[in-house]
Amino acid sequence: MTKTKMVDYSRDKLAFYLVGLIALILTLRLFYLQVISFSYYRQVSEENRVRLVSIPAPRGLIWDRNGKRMVTNRTSYSLLLLPYKTQDMNFLVKKISPLLNLDENFLKEKIKAGWVNRYTPIKLMKDVDFKTICILEEQNEELPGVSYQPEKVRSYPSLYWAGHLFGYVGEVSQKEMEDSKEKGLKLGSNIGKEGLEKEYDDLLRGEDGMNYLEVSASGKILGPLKDKRPLPYTVGSDLVLTIDSDLQVEAESALSKFNAGTVVALDPQNGEVLTLVSKPGFDPNQFCSFLDEKTWKNLINDPSHPLLNRAIQGSYPPASTYKLLTAGAALESKIVDRNTTFSYCKSGFLFGNRVFKCWQPKGHGRLDLIQAIAQSCDVYFYQLSLKLGLDRWSDYAIQCGLNKKYKIDLPDEISGMIPSRSYYEKRFGRGEWIKNLVINLGIGQGEVLTTPLGLAVFYAALVNGGTVYQPHLLKEIRSPEGRSTQNAKTVLSHLPFSNSTLEILKQGLFEAVNSPYGTGGLARIPDIVVGGKTGTAQNPHGREHAWFVGFAPADHPRIVVAVLVEQAGHGGTYAAPIARRIIERYLKGISTESSGEKESNFQTD
Repeated sequence: MTKTKMVDYSRDKLAFYLVGLIALILTLRLFYLQVISFSYYRQVSEENRVRLVSIPAPRGLIWDRNGKRMVTNRTSYSLLLLPYKTQDMNFLVKKISPLLNLDENFLKEKIKAGWVNRYTPIKLMKDVDFKTICILEEQNEELPGVSYQPEKVRSYPSLYWAGHLFGYVGEVSQKEMEDSKEKGLKLGSNIGKEGLEKEYDDLLRGEDGMNYLEVSASGKILGPLKDKRPLPYTVGSDLVLTIDSDLQVEAESALSKFNAGTVVALDPQNGEVLTLVSKPGFDPNQFCSFLDEKTWKNLINDPSHPLLNRAIQGSYPPASTYKLLTAGAALESKIVDRNTTFSYCKSGFLFGNRVFKCWQPKGHGRLDLIQAIAQSCDVYFYQLSLKLGLDRWSDYAIQCGLNKKYKIDLPDEISGMIPSRSYYEKRFGRGEWIKNLVINLGIGQGEVLTTPLGLAVFYAALVNGGTVYQPHLLKEIRSPEGRSTQNAKTVLSHLPFSNSTLEILKQGLFEAVNSPYGTGGLARIPDIVVGGKTGTAQNPHGREHAWFVGFAPADHPRIVVAVLVEQAGHGGTYAAPIARRIIERYLKGISTESSGEKESNFQTD
C-alpha cells in the first residue's frame, strides 16, 4: 500500500470515529432529555401552556356579641383591560377616563404598573358602580379589550367611626408580599390593612381557589384546561366580637356634640371590650372602592387626625383619675388610712415660694381620704404625694402596669408614660428638687401620660378585686366547617394592693358619684349604684380635657367605662353624663340623652 493510500485510509478511519462519537453524544443527550429529564421538561411544558388564575375567597364575616352582623361582603364590579384586544391605547384611555372620573395620566400609570404581557388582564379600577358598568357595556364596540368581572368586597356598618375598630382591606403591596411569603400572597390579593381586618387577616382571608386556563406559546388564552378541574376556594372564618353594637352606636351618639373624644367600655370580670369609639374617625367603606390621592391626602393631613385611634394611640395626662393610684400606694405604704386628714384646703397649698392651687376656689376644708377622693381635693393629694415620695409613687405605678401596653388585639397600641427619678435625672440632671415633682404627678399632671384603654383596664382591676385582664375584642372563631373556638380570658398581672386597700378605694369611688359633694354626681342612674372618678386634665393647646371613669353595679361591677372628651372642660360636667348613658344602655337597655349644663348643682372637677 502506497504512502498516499495509507494517509487517506487513516483520515477515513478518523472521520468514521469522529462521526460515531458525535452520534454517541447525541444519543446520550437525547436519552438524558427524553428519559432521565422527562419529568422536569414535561413540567416546564405544562407550565408554558397552563395559566393559573386565582379565584379570590370571600372573607369571613364579623358579628357582635349578640349575634348581629357588623361586617359583611357585597358584590361589586372590577374593570379589567385585556391589552391584546386594544389597538389604540391612547384612544381607549381618553374615552374611559371621564367615565371613571380618573385622570388620563393616572390611568396610563395604572396600565403601565399592571402590565405583564399583552394577554394578562390589568385591573383598572375596583368597585365600579353598576351605572358605569351599563354605560361601558353599551359602548363595548368602541372599547375593545375593556371588560368587567364581579368580585366580593367588604361592607362596613354605617357607624360614624367604625374605621378605628374594623380597619379596612386593600391590595397587597410588594413589600407586604415579601414580608409575608409564608401566607402565599400574590399581586392582586386583598389583605387587612388596619384594625381587626389586619389583626386577624389570616383567619378572615381564607384560601383562594384556582382556575386552570390553556394558553398558546405567545400567551393567548385558548380556554379552560380540559384535563384539570378548577380548585374551589375556602371561605375565611367568621369572627364573633366582644363588642355590643348597640352600645357602640350609643357611644357614638353621646360623643356627637363634641369635636374629639373617645369611649372605652370593658367587662371588668374578663377584659372583654364592650365598646371602643374614637372621634373623629373615617368611613372604611371608602377604601373598598377607588381612593383617589386627594382624598387620601385630606385624611392624613387633617389637623383633627381622623386616622388616630385615640382609645389606644391617644396619650393624655390622666388628671384626677390617678388620685386612686396615689391613694392606693399611700395606703399600702401605711402612710395613711381611711381616716387620715391633712392641713385645711383653703384653695391652695404653699410649697417653697409657689402656691399650688386647688380646682375648688372656695377650698374644701379638712377632709379624710374617702372625702378627698369623692371631692377630688387637690390640696389633700399635694400633701399626700409629698409624704409618699417620687420613688414610691413611680414604683407602685409601674407595678400596676401603667407604663406598659395591654396587648389588645388591635395594631399599633402605645403604652403609658410613668416618669421616675432616673427619667428626671436624665432629662434635668441630679438634684434634690426632683422629689418635689411628685406634687403634680400625684394628681395626674406633669409628665405622666395614659391612654384611655390603659385607664379603663386599671379601673377594671381596681373594682374586680385586683386582677388585670388582657383587654380583647375577639370572643369566638367560627371556621367554615362549623367548628367554634372560644377566646379565653387572659390574666396579665395583679395590682399591688390588698383587699382592704381596694375596698377603701371603691368606697371613695362610690362617694364621688353618690355623695352630695361628690364631683361625679352627673353619672348617677336611678335603680343602679354607680361609682367613678372625674378628672380635668390641663392642656397647653386649649381648654382642659374632660375625664370620667365609671363602673356599675357597685357591688358586682359588670361594666367599666372610660370617657375622654378633648378640650371640653370639667370631667364631671361633660364626661360623666356620657358614661351614664353608656352604663344605662348596657344595664337597662334604654338610651337617655343627658346634658351636664342642665344640672349645675353638682361640684365638678
